[in-house]
Amino acid sequence: MKKTISLAAVLAALLAAAPFTNAADGSEFGASGITLSNSVYQVPAVSGPGGSEKAQNPVPAHGYTPGQRQEMADHNATLQKTFVKGLSLDRAEDKYRPYADYEAPGYLIMSSEFNFDSRQPKLEMASKLPADGTLVIFTDYNDAGTKEGILRAYEGVVPRARIKVITLPRARQGFWARDGIPVPVIDKSNKLAVIDAVYGHGFEPDAEIARLFGTGLEKHQYYFEGGNFQANHSGTCMIVNHGAHIRIPDEIFSGLYGCKQLVRLPFVDGIGHVDEHARFISEKVIVTDIPQYKDILQGKGFTVHMLPKPVGSYETYVNSLIMNDKVIVPVFGRDTDAKALAVYESLGLKASGASSRSLSNQGQGSVHCITMTYPKVPAAELMKALGATEL
Repeated sequence: MKKTISLAAVLAALLAAAPFTNAADGSEFGASGITLSNSVYQVPAVSGPGGSEKAQNPVPAHGYTPGQRQEMADHNATLQKTFVKGLSLDRAEDKYRPYADYEAPGYLIMSSEFNFDSRQPKLEMASKLPADGTLVIFTDYNDAGTKEGILRAYEGVVPRARIKVITLPRARQGFWARDGIPVPVIDKSNKLAVIDAVYGHGFEPDAEIARLFGTGLEKHQYYFEGGNFQANHSGTCMIVNHGAHIRIPDEIFSGLYGCKQLVRLPFVDGIGHVDEHARFISEKVIVTDIPQYKDILQGKGFTVHMLPKPVGSYETYVNSLIMNDKVIVPVFGRDTDAKALAVYESLGLKASGASSRSLSNQGQGSVHCITMTYPKVPAAELMKALGATEL
């Protein structure tokens, strides 16, 4: 029978490897949140599921029906009409900056599911996790067999001590972790906060994630997916202006996501998420596979490198995962695979391939879509005070 783990147990599951101290004010997390280490934000040097059978249930594809898309667009349009009356947001420079996903990660977060032949990509990404990083796998099920199956699946590439298994409600709906897990941002005091949008597949772990990381939680009521968000650490953000996202005011991105400049790229193909076709390698360097995007982004002062475009409708080499100086790149058994890896290598990254033909063409997403990375969160000793036990 499915159960939702208690908050204390979920906290313990994530934080067992990183002890916490009690909040100075005696509250559960403290009013000040958690301060991030300055050493976290080192930019890579660049030039110019589980083993359990239960974890194999179907997950939603990376997209929506036309009716669902219209419903979300209508919802966002209605909110836009009342935006001025209903929301008051500070400017980004007064509140947050983006956490750029080329910055050093402390956590790699993924669903336990291995759907769409994603076992090899997930193991490849886990194997490239930095030595001080923690692998977090979330699942629907709260039982010892599920945990053991997940640990066995990953222990060949990550020591068990650095694998944390947590239970989140509706976890199977969260296979596309980049979309449903809240987006991390950094405040002016170098503290982590997370941004909660409404996710169309109903996977809403935002409050649980905020509690797990002992961080602030900001909310807005627009439908939005994190896969349609790319940013550098100085506050330039990119989205594809498509679907429901057209109706999200710029003020949401400046006030909550820390964007000082928002680039709304035109929709060309695919799902309509920016991580399919444009991503930051560093503050000033971007890769894309769409010539129109190259022209737009070069016009804004970025150095843009072209990646080849494979032949499958949803195949893309752009949807990669960077962890320090390593990049995991989707590959498809195409002649263009080697060229794509070479482009990343030329930018100072050590590239490896993650098989994505089924993931992209059946699931309609790739390796960046099925992951979320969070920065390092320095620890203190909270678990002892909670008397919590790990799943």
